Amino acid sequence: MVENNNNLIDEQEKLLNLPVQLTAGDLSEIMDISPSEVIKELMRHGVMANINEIIEFEVAVLVAHEFGFKVLKPKGDAKKTLKSDINQESLNEDQIVLRSPVITILGHVDHGKTSILDAIRGSKVADSEHGGITQSIGAYQITHNNEKITFVDTPGHEAFTSMRARGAQITDIAVLVVAADDGVMRQTKEAIDHIKSAETPMIVAINKCDLDGADINKVKSQLVENEVVPEDYGGDVMCVETSATTSKGISELLESIILLGQILELKVPKDTAGQGYILEGTLDKTKGSLGTILVKEGNVSVGDFIVAGEISGKIKNLTDGFNRSVKNVTPGAPAQVLGMNSVPKAGDDFKIFKTDKEAKKYIKSLSINKEQKKSVIRNNDEDDESIFRIIIKCGTDGSVDAVKKVLETIENEDVNIEITHSSSGSVNENDVMLATAANAVVVGFQTVIEQGAIRQSRTNDVVIKNYDIVYEMVDELTEMIQKNRKSQSSENILGYAEILDTFALGKTKTVGGFKVVEGLVKRNSLIKVTRNEKVIFQGSISSLRHLKENVREIRSGMEGGLTLDGFNEFEINDVLECFEIVTT
Repeated sequence: MVENNNNLIDEQEKLLNLPVQLTAGDLSEIMDISPSEVIKELMRHGVMANINEIIEFEVAVLVAHEFGFKVLKPKGDAKKTLKSDINQESLNEDQIVLRSPVITILGHVDHGKTSILDAIRGSKVADSEHGGITQSIGAYQITHNNEKITFVDTPGHEAFTSMRARGAQITDIAVLVVAADDGVMRQTKEAIDHIKSAETPMIVAINKCDLDGADINKVKSQLVENEVVPEDYGGDVMCVETSATTSKGISELLESIILLGQILELKVPKDTAGQGYILEGTLDKTKGSLGTILVKEGNVSVGDFIVAGEISGKIKNLTDGFNRSVKNVTPGAPAQVLGMNSVPKAGDDFKIFKTDKEAKKYIKSLSINKEQKKSVIRNNDEDDESIFRIIIKCGTDGSVDAVKKVLETIENEDVNIEITHSSSGSVNENDVMLATAANAVVVGFQTVIEQGAIRQSRTNDVVIKNYDIVYEMVDELTEMIQKNRKSQSSENILGYAEILDTFALGKTKTVGGFKVVEGLVKRNSLIKVTRNEKVIFQGSISSLRHLKENVREIRSGMEGGLTLDGFNEFEINDVLECFEIVTT
């Protein structure tokens, strides 16, 4: 009997009551799991967040599940949804209007999500470039059988898992695309989890039904295994067989969406202030700050004042998903807003005001609330100095495990080595973001460092090292571990060179012929290209040669040739500054 009570207590301890808004640090503290483990799990779900960054509730639920916790449903409807906050029972029928359903199409990469969107739009991407359709808006509204439907075009790749979660959360209906030949894949399962977590009604589009390898019954059986039961299997999920190539089933898919939208009765109050959510923020070179909005209720018009998070402004222009200027945007519709004083953040709420005075008053109230909330955000000043964290990026898949095994053999009595993340590919900004969150060093092996990663590393004081030879990597990291560095990095200038001539290498690469005028140019270092006293590029060296030989370094007074990753625009008299990022 006592054992049963203990089991009951264990089950209760595994139940979590999470707040709707929480940071990665809050989640770590609630679960009593180390911050580094939580950050690693977030990263596995495609979310790059530091310890103080707010994460989506759905993502927090998925991470909690990975650690064996069950999450209680949050009290109240505090999640960001398109449901109206106003009690509609107190309104008469003439005070309510029906809005168009908002749809997100999710699915595994290469299963035809984009092709279905193109087929629905009525044109292919190649044609749309000439037809004025702006892909960057990321949302558009169509009319089918006199009924309007809004589509939010969320990226389908794994790297955008967090955006997929947000997309499912603020939409009315999720269309899950599954290829008839491949069936349910890992990203399909992730999409199902996000849709279920957001409690969003689902329609399944079984795409590529025209292919020889299509197996509809297999796909439906796999869906059932993942607790998505089609109607013809006794469930309540509509499944539509489609082919984006031939447009087969596209009309039936749209009719299914309209039917489900009518069943949901998407009602909003007729006369209320405009509000909704920011889908995307961009900076246009000619227009300035732009924000893509999705209207939840009320109307948004040119001349209105908009407030989104800390961003505000007077709306100068509105464009729809097909880049056409409009004067007014109704509930359920998307638009791109021109006139904001800075780039808005995706996922933020926005509110509409008729006067500048009302908008400023609201902004002032937000500032007061922000000051009150500061005390609940804690800093990550208690990081454990006995752990040395490493992020590994290799040029090939085969190198990843080998490098991991080599680094794990480095011994130090006082410091434990922890591989926070390892994968193939170039060192990018996401790697630096993760390193910032985990207080890690980024180690590249036979790979390249992107410009954005270099800029981000300077801003966040993150150390990036790139190696071609294993023993050099082991020796230098061993020394760093012994010093057990705390994040202090700086540039160490190795030398300067001048471009004397340029040579074509194949059809895509340009070699810069140079002479070292001071110091040296080293193979594993970084290069700044300066022209007319202005830095026009910075990145890593992909090849370094003296005469016809590959060399590790070229010293003062000697000539050589080099190629840079991502740069081919050498000009005579360009100055090369060779440097490396070192710890102090």
